[in-house]
Amino acid sequence: MNRTVRTDRGRFRAVAAAAPDGARVPVELRVDVDDPFAAYRRARRGPGGVFYETTGGQSGWGYFGVDPVERLTVSDEAVVATASGEGKGSGGDARTASTGDYRRPSPSLTALEGLLDGKMLARGDCDVPYPCGAFGWLSDDAARDLEDFPPPASDGPGAVDDRGLPRLQAALFDRIAAWECPVDADGGSESVTLRVTACPRVPAGLDDPDADRDALDTVFDGGVERAAALIDRIEGGDPSSGPVPDPAAAGATFESDVGREGYADAVRRVKAYVREGDTFQANVSQRLTAPAAVHPLDAYNAVRTVNPAPYSGLVEFGERPSGVDLVSASPELLLEREPTDDPDRGARLVTEPIAGTRPRGETEAADARLETELTGDEKERAEHAMLVDLERNDLGKVSRFGTVEVSEYRRVDRYSEVMHLVSLIEGEARPDVGLADAVAACFPGGTITGAPKPRTMEIVDELEPTRRGPYTGSMFAAGFDGRATLNIVIRTLVRRAAEYHLRVGAGIVHDSDPDAEYEETLAKARALVSAVDEALVAGEMAVDEAVGEADEAAEEAVER
Repeated sequence: MNRTVRTDRGRFRAVAAAAPDGARVPVELRVDVDDPFAAYRRARRGPGGVFYETTGGQSGWGYFGVDPVERLTVSDEAVVATASGEGKGSGGDARTASTGDYRRPSPSLTALEGLLDGKMLARGDCDVPYPCGAFGWLSDDAARDLEDFPPPASDGPGAVDDRGLPRLQAALFDRIAAWECPVDADGGSESVTLRVTACPRVPAGLDDPDADRDALDTVFDGGVERAAALIDRIEGGDPSSGPVPDPAAAGATFESDVGREGYADAVRRVKAYVREGDTFQANVSQRLTAPAAVHPLDAYNAVRTVNPAPYSGLVEFGERPSGVDLVSASPELLLEREPTDDPDRGARLVTEPIAGTRPRGETEAADARLETELTGDEKERAEHAMLVDLERNDLGKVSRFGTVEVSEYRRVDRYSEVMHLVSLIEGEARPDVGLADAVAACFPGGTITGAPKPRTMEIVDELEPTRRGPYTGSMFAAGFDGRATLNIVIRTLVRRAAEYHLRVGAGIVHDSDPDAEYEETLAKARALVSAVDEALVAGEMAVDEAVGEADEAAEEAVER
């Protein structure tokens, strides 16, 4: 592999000297690889890494990080920070004052801001959105810190926390491998340019590019060495090496926690709440569980092939106490925060709600008929309009007056098994709005809760037997310059210990048909079930007939 140093030494001196004390300045090396995911597999040394592809919008980027310099876990009991492999715990309350008065402060979001606090980026000419930063996931249960949930009766219904998962896990990387990934990738075999950035911290007092030339050159050389070390690992590693599948786990039959009748009953109860005026729409899910017959690395590799999605990724935090691995093929953006250098303007905020689903047709003609059916369905159109209004209101809580607008309305996006109605909403953040405030205003997304959001969240909590955990939470990237990208964790496998969990849901309104809504959840599960099947076959393991071939209905992979 031929590598090149793209950062000019003299330019680095100038940027570093002008930067605030302690700021990080990117040093970039480039190298061509055949496949970024194979490069990640070569570079990793066990779990703890993140692979994140954000191809939504007009253009996209992919990232991976290994060997985090800091880690953060937030649970009900404590905030635990880990730096450079050294653990340290804090049992204190992480809550602090929030600049927004529309939500209660959140320990999870406050802790994430604390992880990023004091870290600055002087990017110079580097156009990689995240040359360093925090990557991780936020649980749906973090919403309990933002809203007042009534405690469930001890002998009544209510979502049970039967897994004891954290509310947030994050890892901080000062070295990232990034690449541009076009939205309409054709799957060709051309090489990909990997842009490896290391972000050394500039010591205090180095503010003259001439007088401090030697010291600044030392910082620059350290960045080059650190980036080159990651490339060395990519060149020297074996992409086929890694965890060996467990031959005893030969099947991947997913079992539902409620089954068809249980889900249908939940649909009927939501419809009763709609008639009573408690909610207009509620998203109710079921949890599918199967043995973890394949490693997340192999599962994600299959997901990228079977169901490429614009906000997908792999998080390998399962070795941490109470940690999980995520294999995500999410199509939905919760929030993007893009900072600006204009002192008179606030950060750009973007959300991209999805509401409205049809399965893909077997032929182009059938696909076109289904699209016409989707775009002309009054139920789907009304539901989409309602949820777009909800998301507009959420952005409006933290945006300057008059800046929130719907840039795209009801476009149709296609994926391997389903098509969706999608809109894009933008706003300009108020000057007093930080990352935690912006996330709190939008979290969790209205499309996967319902409207009105607070009451509907209570209804969902009552009807679903177990807590959602990462599902409908967010996988995120957060930079040192205030930039952030957060997806909605749907179409995602969650591995905890020896099991995979896959939650799928549907939006229920007054005229919903219980059987049709149940079938919609299975259509959403199909691509992930197929990916597990693909990974099992690749691992030369026997596949349980209940899982079926990739083109069979996912319902056959669900024990009811």
